[in-house]
Amino acid sequence: MDARSFNSLREISEHIERRSAPVPLANEYIEYWHGAAFEVLGTRCVASMREARKVVDLTPTITIPGTKAWVRGLANIGGRVLAIADLSAFLSQGKVTSNGKQALVMSGRGINVGVVIDASFGGVRFPINDLRDEQGDVEALKAFISGVFSSETGDYAVFNIDRLLNHPDFMEARVKALS
Repeated sequence: MDARSFNSLREISEHIERRSAPVPLANEYIEYWHGAAFEVLGTRCVASMREARKVVDLTPTITIPGTKAWVRGLANIGGRVLAIADLSAFLSQGKVTSNGKQALVMSGRGINVGVVIDASFGGVRFPINDLRDEQGDVEALKAFISGVFSSETGDYAVFNIDRLLNHPDFMEARVKALS
């Protein structure tokens, strides 16, 4: 490229810069919370994508003798053997069981487990500043709820998987022998 062509391009560039409007700045940066939405005990819940790995169709389970009634058994999920628990049965102390056909695969504390859910609503995101400090209305869920998000489709209780995986009753799935 000769000097004359280069200077012409530079003049055009400078002309554009002088006449162009400034790029508008964003007024506010919005941070979003991402989760997997599901239903349990008639309540819409969301679990953090950091702990909720995926929602899978429930495969047949192999019963584990000597476990509590809410333990469905073991299942082959994507080539991995996972323990499967009925979340509704656990939370309601056996009063309600789930008829769901899907399981939410969760992980935390080095534990991977699938919990049967009543329904799955896919992935959702909420502005993190919209989290309300509430525990929801269902008594059986309150110990596991760390807030509530609202959307045009209704409220979503934030289900804390870490609280579930640290709950002594959930971690003690065997039936204790009578002495």
